[in-house]
Parts: sequence; C-alpha cells; structure tokens
Amino acid sequence: MSPRARVTVRDVYRALDDHYPFAHRADWDNVGILAGDPAAPVRSVLVALDATPAALALCGRMRPGLLLTHHPVVFTPLKSVRPDVPDSSAAYSLLRMGTAVISAHTNADVAPRGVSWAVARRLGLSGIRPLIPGEPSDACKVAVFVPPDRADAVMTAVSEAGGGRIGEYARCSFRVSGIGTFLPSNAARPFAGRAGREEKVEEIRLETVVARSRLPQALAAVRRAHPYEEPAIDVYPLVGGALGGGVGAVGDLRAPAPLDAALGEVFRRIRPSWIKVSGPRRRTVRRIAVVAGSGAEFAKAAREAGADLYVTGDVKYHQALEAAAGTMAVADVGHGSAERWILPEFRRVLSERFGKGLAVRVFMEKEPLRMFRPERMQRRSNIGGTMKRSTKGGTRR
Repeated sequence: MSPRARVTVRDVYRALDDHYPFAHRADWDNVGILAGDPAAPVRSVLVALDATPAALALCGRMRPGLLLTHHPVVFTPLKSVRPDVPDSSAAYSLLRMGTAVISAHTNADVAPRGVSWAVARRLGLSGIRPLIPGEPSDACKVAVFVPPDRADAVMTAVSEAGGGRIGEYARCSFRVSGIGTFLPSNAARPFAGRAGREEKVEEIRLETVVARSRLPQALAAVRRAHPYEEPAIDVYPLVGGALGGGVGAVGDLRAPAPLDAALGEVFRRIRPSWIKVSGPRRRTVRRIAVVAGSGAEFAKAAREAGADLYVTGDVKYHQALEAAAGTMAVADVGHGSAERWILPEFRRVLSERFGKGLAVRVFMEKEPLRMFRPERMQRRSNIGGTMKRSTKGGTRR
C-alpha cells in the first residue's frame, strides 16, 4: 500500500479478518470493531493484550487512532458508559481520546496461525498442527438456488458477509446444475417467465458454509444479491461442524530433551512470570502441546496426541492433582504470558498489508499476578533467641 494511502478502522478490520475471521468467534464472545467510527482514518495502532491502565496511559501519550486488543474491551452488555463503572471505564477513556477499538479474541484462538500456533512457533517446534483440528464452531451449510449467470455475484455477497471461509481458504463453494420449477401467481413479478404460467429454468445449486454468528448477515446478503423475488434458501446446521483451524497446537522438538531442559527453553523463549509444573519430575520430552490462555481442560487431548509436556495456563488444584498422577508433565505459564505472543503476529499482518502507511506498536505486559516470597531471615536476629552465648561471655553462631 502507498504510504500516502488513507487507512481506516474498517481497513484494519478487513486485514485482520483475512487471517483471523471474526465470524469464527465463539458464540459467547464479543469481537470486531467494538468502539469508534469504522470509517475513521487511522495513522497509528497500539496492540495490547488488554485495555489495562498501563495500556490506556500509553494511549493517552500516543493518541493512536486505534487500539487493537486480544481480550474484548467491551465484553458484557453495558447499561452505561461512565468512568466510575469498571466494565465501561476503559471504553469511556478510549472514546474520550477518539481512539477506536478492535478486539480479536476467540477468532484468533482458533485460526490456523492463531494464538497457540504463535507459541509453538516460538518454542521452535516442527510439524506444528492443531491439537484438536477444527474449532468447535456452530457452522451451517447454506444452499441457494440461483440462475447460472448470477452465481458468482451471490457467492461474492456471501463472502463479503463473512461466509465461505474454511481455514486458509476463502469463497469455498460447491455448485451443481439442475432444473428449477415454479408457478408465479398473477400478483408476482418473476425475474424469469411470466405470471400465471408454470416455468422450468436452469439453476445452480450453490452451497457454502457460514458460521452461525454470521448467518443473519449472510442470508441478508444473499437476498440483496439474488435476482428472484423469493429466492429458495436452505440452511443446514452441521453437527460438530468446523470451519478450519482448531484448538491449540502440537509439535515436536528437533531433538529430545530432559524435562528440566525443555522447561528451561519454555522459560527462555516465552518469558513468563513463572512456570508451575505438575506431573513426573523426570521425563524425556519429544512432543509438546500448547493451548495458550486457559486450557487445562484440554490436557486429555494433549495426552492423546502423545505429548510429553503440555504448556497452558490457569491450571486448577484438582487438574494439577490429575496431572501429578499421570505420565505427562503439565506446565502452567499463566494466562497472559503465552497469549501475548499473538500481538507481534497482529503487527506483522498489519505491516504486511499497510507498510509505512500505518505505524504499529506492540505493548507487552507481564501477568497481573506476581509471585511473593518472604525475604530470607537475617542470620543475626534478636527474635526467637537465635543468638547463642558462648561460655566465655562472647557470642557464637
């Protein structure tokens, strides 16, 4: 893109959507343009994991046109937007600054080169693949019957509404020719044929996939692009349907390593605030599975994938007990320490699309929780009688 080209919030959204389709979010999530004018110009972007006080303070100094976060800045429905209400205080501050917000959360988690893939890549794993192929989405198949010369236009409309995406592929469809029949009433205004006469016309059955979260928009787009007054549209829920990508990542070390050495590499490459480990104390690690963020529930999938070490966050007590009784080591690196490595990937996507036309800065924060250890007791203390008297009247330790 030319350095002088005008970049808008919507342009940034579309660049991210090409790599992390927003339609593939979890149904409980809130992603996309969450605040600001989609048509507003953007010269600079701050990329952060969350809209923390530190990130907001940096926005205050930078005055970026856009804040791009992984975790949603607005998650639950807001009844008010005020600085003294915790759920809305960040949105209030950003709106006052004139800074728009885009959040890419679960759609980035399940993308083919998403959050866990970024961690697996930093760990230098080979043969990286999804831990659970195909994200657990509520995909639907949409079939529409359309004149042959209008099939491409309808497919374009569906695609622009967020449909037709499977993994790294866009505009995915299947088409088969057939004969459609219909009898328009005298009040109808048919695109083909005449009112009051039964017609037989050549049509294309156009099939594609759409995430349920984008289904209303996709169906509306089909109707706008379709030439018929009453287009025939079928929608089929896909049980266990997936639209590409998957949960987590798994790959192999280039050479087997003792557990402590493997954990040392995890610490060096991910730089977490801590690593809490459960499971065997001695283990040769050949295969590592990763679910960045909160992923303890996927430990079984990691074992079934043959992982010797599972790297994730938010491991609870009973999950740690289960790991302690097993043969696979589980490393809790915290929720944000692994997830934050998607932020440089966001920057890469935007820099490749917009070049010098957009300044992008990444803000990396540490875990909000920190480890506390009491300072070592002084060797000399008057508390508890730690000083002992010698028989010669002096002191000895």
